[in-house]
Amino acid sequence: MAFFRRRRPAGPGGDIGAFWDWWAAEGRASAERHLAGGDPGFADALAAQLSVFGDLGWQLAVGEASEHVLILGRRDDPEARATARRVVRAAPEPDATWSYADLAPAHPDPDSVVLPVEGSPGLDLGRVRVTARMEAGRFDVQLHHPDFADLPEQTRVALTRRALETALGELDTELWLGEVTPVEFPPLDGFGLAALQSVVQDLKRQRLDAYGRPGWVMLRGETKQGPLVAMARSPLHPLTAPDLDTYVAVSLPYSHRTADGLPDEGSLEPLRGFESRLESSLGTSGLVVAHLSNAGTRTLHVYVDSTADVLPTVKNLARAWDQGTADVHDMHDIGWSAVQHLRS
Repeated sequence: MAFFRRRRPAGPGGDIGAFWDWWAAEGRASAERHLAGGDPGFADALAAQLSVFGDLGWQLAVGEASEHVLILGRRDDPEARATARRVVRAAPEPDATWSYADLAPAHPDPDSVVLPVEGSPGLDLGRVRVTARMEAGRFDVQLHHPDFADLPEQTRVALTRRALETALGELDTELWLGEVTPVEFPPLDGFGLAALQSVVQDLKRQRLDAYGRPGWVMLRGETKQGPLVAMARSPLHPLTAPDLDTYVAVSLPYSHRTADGLPDEGSLEPLRGFESRLESSLGTSGLVVAHLSNAGTRTLHVYVDSTADVLPTVKNLARAWDQGTADVHDMHDIGWSAVQHLRS
């Protein structure tokens, strides 16, 4: 008998459990034969199984901690990303042969990779040289390859992105790189992609908490109603939790405040306790990504999974708030546009 993580529906028509049952019974072995060149029907069979989730998309790649990784999702479709995350969260436990992801992982040895290029032998990533300059908490990167001089600009741009995603993975490329520029001439202080991996890993160790989640930064501002103080996760990006597609604003009036409208000790502990209870109740189906205090009100910015039916939990907790009447508002926001102004 195969043991799986907790199953949840992906949405109308999507049966996550049935997909992973098929994978355990047939798909995994078929995928291994396909990779060995002996199962030409695997691609069609996998596509048929995934069709219940919409136009999801898939690929097989070299894993970071496993021999192979099955990657689900489509980079150009946020809704498909959300579905893919829900499917992958219910996947079998990874082992030495297979792991599962909804974002392409880093290649363990990027300098050994040759990217296919139409009409040429391919782009040898061992010959890439990059520079990385820190700017506003992210690296601006310039990337050079000797073959760039013979390629049109559009191809250079596309290959630069593919090279960086090969080295860092899709998520780290999005979170930790800022402006990315292909250059025709080698930088004087350039280094290879494996070294870039190390540089980005160092930055992640500084910015992520012990569980690999984005840390917190403090933001301050002034409004007509007085000073504003906010705490926000950083990096604050929907790719960190693409299945959390619904924005929820929880506004809590607090009765114990300083002269400038910020919470004092009489309200700080109850506010912290509410946030802790909220996150505990949401579990993996929601996340507080920021909170903002101003003029006697703290607003929690929360994202939840629309398929998990946790909004009643949020509203029940808000009704129990005893320092005034709490307000809860929600909207579909798969791109996390409601907190874009809090990104640092």
